[in-house]
Order: sequence, then C-alpha cells, then structure tokens
Amino acid sequence: MTAAPPDSTTTTTAPTPAPATGWHVDVPLVGKVGWPPTGNLAFLAALGGLAALEVVAWPVAAALAVGHVLAQAHDHPAIRALGEGLEEA
Repeated sequence: MTAAPPDSTTTTTAPTPAPATGWHVDVPLVGKVGWPPTGNLAFLAALGGLAALEVVAWPVAAALAVGHVLAQAHDHPAIRALGEGLEEA
C-alpha cells in the first residue's frame, strides 16, 4: 500500500502563538512588562535566596538573573532596539 501524494492545493500556515497569560503593564520606553512564568519565577526566587544566604555572591546572582531574563525575553522589542542601537554605534 502506498501513501497518497501530498495535495498541492493545501497551504500550510505557521502556528499561531499562544495567548499571553497573566497580567502585563505598559512601561514607557520598555514596552509590556508582566509576571514571569512560574519556572522563571522559581529560578529567580531560588537565586535571590542563595544570594541572601550568601551562598552565591550578590554580583554573581545579579549577573545570572539578568542573563536569565534576557535569554527568556530574546524577542522583546526593547532588547531589539538596544541591539540595533549598538550596531549603529
């Protein structure tokens, strides 16, 4: 038994993004800022706890937190504008 050839009239579309959950606040010059997803919030809370207990130095914890937030928000308009400004400089 052979499979039928794909129908050439069928078009494929990109999946629509999931709707935003939680609350968001429009911050001037930054854009929409909202509550982070539960996994990110747990990571940041644990990192803050480790810094408070002095298991991790606070500059290291701050650098990890900033890196984590930037990695999660890699498509944020403010970050894109910052990158474009740095490219022009």
